[in-house]
Amino acid sequence: MILLRCDVVVVGAGPAGSMAALSAARAGAEVILLDRRQAVGLPVQCAEYVPWQLAEHVPWSPDCVVQRISAMRTHLPDGQVVETSGRGYMIDRWRLDQHLAEAARHAGACLLLRTRAVEPAPGGLLARQHDREARIQARVIVAADGPRSTVGSWIGSDHRGLLTAAQCTVALDGPLATTQVYFDPAYEGGYGWLFPKGKVANVGVGLKHGLRAKDALRHLLDRLSITRDRVLSYTGGLIPSGGPLERTWQDNVILVGDAAGQTHPITGAGVANACLCGSLAGQVAGRAAVKNDPTLLEGYERQWRDFLGAVLAHATARRRFLDAHWSHDRHQLSTAVRQSWIAFPDYGKHLRSSNVLTPQAPVE
Repeated sequence: MILLRCDVVVVGAGPAGSMAALSAARAGAEVILLDRRQAVGLPVQCAEYVPWQLAEHVPWSPDCVVQRISAMRTHLPDGQVVETSGRGYMIDRWRLDQHLAEAARHAGACLLLRTRAVEPAPGGLLARQHDREARIQARVIVAADGPRSTVGSWIGSDHRGLLTAAQCTVALDGPLATTQVYFDPAYEGGYGWLFPKGKVANVGVGLKHGLRAKDALRHLLDRLSITRDRVLSYTGGLIPSGGPLERTWQDNVILVGDAAGQTHPITGAGVANACLCGSLAGQVAGRAAVKNDPTLLEGYERQWRDFLGAVLAHATARRRFLDAHWSHDRHQLSTAVRQSWIAFPDYGKHLRSSNVLTPQAPVE
């Protein structure tokens, strides 16, 4: 068995994990970043839209941007279509993940691919790479390993809701300038989307009943008259929709991104929040490790909730409202969507936050 030592070990090299590793390394900590995949960023399991403000908070490259977006069209079940402002970017998620992981490496983090966290161990964790095992001693463990976090299970974390997403990349007949969102009784608890990326688009659905995700995707493709010969690839995954976990740290473990439930419960958007919370997690973990003071980890919970707590609490309440009022009656469902979806004025009622990554006020 190999013995490795570091100050902070980060499990998962997605945006949350790489940002955590980057920030911890910049704080002076020795960092090991683990990822179970053969290559960072693959396979891509993301709709790839991010808000424009992300570029102000993340050290990314313009090469990550495929297309700029200025508006969103929401297709309601009763047939109405509402266009609202929505500045953002369609990104190449693989390039973004690669860029962030490389930034973490450049700051001093050690990246180990094809390596998974297996179980906790005194003073750290056990990891496995193929048939080799390693014991990694670390003062702080950052769990950025997704909605079904292995590390999160060690401290009893449990998501209260997960949507199943099915998505494909399709060839477009011509360029599109706006993102498209589709609500339909067939996509229970979620919605469908078409997000353009130059000559192609990501078309997908997210819904409660995972076994029907592929059927729902076919339903949307048929609705859009997209034939099978235009489908280039398929992907899928899980989306946390129940809101943040009640507690995102315990002992020397902190959770970030999907592992912490920091994904937006209504839209399913997670990249921006993952980057922001990953940066905060890394800063706190780095300081706590360098000073050998685990009590400093409590500051992570306070800091990320100061930024996102009100936004996510409001979105969680809207999620519960939408679930409770979901209907197969198209007019009733349209009314519920108007009260729950970020594109409509009713969504923002009673929400007060200065968070720079909240959706812009809708303009009908």
